[in-house]
Amino acid sequence: MDSVRLRNWAKVRPLRNLLGISIDWLCMIFVQATGIFILTHLDDWGLTGRERVLWSIPIGAPFVILTGCLMHRIGLMGHESSHHMLLPNRRANDILANLICFFPLWSSLLSYRAKHLGHHLHPNDPDKDPNFAGTKDELIFSKFPMPRPSFIWNYYAKFFWPPFVFRNLADLFHVLSVGAEKPKNLPFFLSPTKLGIVFLFTMVGLIYAFEATGNPRFVIGGPIAVYLVGVAIWLVIPGQHFRTSSSKLSYDPKLSGLLRVSFYAVAFVTISWIRHFGNFDLAPFYFGFWLLPLIYVFPYLMLLREVYQHANLGTDRLNNSRIIIADPFTRWAVLGYGNDFHLIHHIYPNIPHYNLKEAHHQLMEESSDYRDSIKETVGTFRAPEGGESLIESLGVGSKP
Repeated sequence: MDSVRLRNWAKVRPLRNLLGISIDWLCMIFVQATGIFILTHLDDWGLTGRERVLWSIPIGAPFVILTGCLMHRIGLMGHESSHHMLLPNRRANDILANLICFFPLWSSLLSYRAKHLGHHLHPNDPDKDPNFAGTKDELIFSKFPMPRPSFIWNYYAKFFWPPFVFRNLADLFHVLSVGAEKPKNLPFFLSPTKLGIVFLFTMVGLIYAFEATGNPRFVIGGPIAVYLVGVAIWLVIPGQHFRTSSSKLSYDPKLSGLLRVSFYAVAFVTISWIRHFGNFDLAPFYFGFWLLPLIYVFPYLMLLREVYQHANLGTDRLNNSRIIIADPFTRWAVLGYGNDFHLIHHIYPNIPHYNLKEAHHQLMEESSDYRDSIKETVGTFRAPEGGESLIESLGVGSKP
C-alpha cells in the first residue's frame, strides 16, 4: 500500500472521536438516570418490603448489562487513545483519555499502554503476549479449537456463573500489571499507588464523619481541607518515585497520579454533598449500577472480544486476528470502534478505527497474499452459503 494513502488514513479526526465518545456517555447518563428513577419509584407502583427487594434484581439487571456494554465501548475508545488516535496532540490525547475513558473505569492509560505494546509485538504468543497472562492461556485460549456446544456453554452460559467471571477479573488485574517498571525497595509512605489508596479510604471515612456532625460547614469545608492536605503531601514526593514504563505517558506521571486521585475525590465529595444537601444517597447506585457492571459485565466483554479476535489463530502478521462481519448488537457491544477489523489494526496500528474497513477492502483488491491468508467470518452464529461464521471459525474443522 502506498505511503500517501497510508498517511491519509492515519489522520486523526478529533471531532469524530469526540462525537462517538460523547454519544456513549450520553447513553450512559440516560441508562443510569432511567435505572435510578425506576428503582426509586417502586413504592409508587405498589412494590414494598421484601417484594420490592426481589423485583429490584430483574428490573435492575438490564441496566447493569447495558452499563457494562457502554463501559466496554468507552474502554475501546481508550484503546484508540493508547495509540494516540483520540486527539492529534499527544499530551491532550493522554490527559483526556485518562479523564473520560480510564479513570471512570478505575484504570489508567499508563498501565494499559504498557501491556498493550507487548500484545502488538507478540500477538497470540503464549510466552510473550501479555494478554495470555494469568490463567488465560492454560484455561482459555489453549482449549481452542472448541466445538460449538462447548463454546456456548463455556462463554455464554458461564456469564451467569460468578466464579468464571471473577476469575477473569483477576486475570485482567494481572494483565494490567504486566509491562510496567516499578521502583524497588520503596518505603510504604513514599509509594504513590499505596499512598493514593490510603488517601482515598481516609477521605471516604472522614466524609462520613463530617456528615455525621450535621454541620454544613464541616460537610463542605472538611473534604476540601482533607484534599488540600493530600495534594500537599503528593507534591513533595520526589518525581523518581512514580512508576515509569517503556510506554510512557505524554505528560508527567506524577501529574497523572494527582489527576487520578483528584478525579475520585471529586466523585466521592459530589456523592456526599448530594446525600447531605439533596437528601438523596447515590452511593448504593454507584455500587450497584457502576461498580457491579465494572467488575462483572465489563471484564466478561473484554474476554469475549479477545476470544472473538484471536482464539484459534496463529502468530503471523496475516493470521493473528480476524475480520469479523458480525450482527449489529455484537458489533456495537463487543466489537465497537473498528474492532471487527482487528487484523487491519494489527497490521497498521496507526490507522484510526473509522478507516480500518476501507483499508481492508483496499488490501483485498491489491494484495493476493492478504486475500489468501486472512481469516474473515460472516455472521456470529450462521454464515451465508460458502462462508464461515464467527462461532464456526473458533471450532474444530475451521476453514484454513
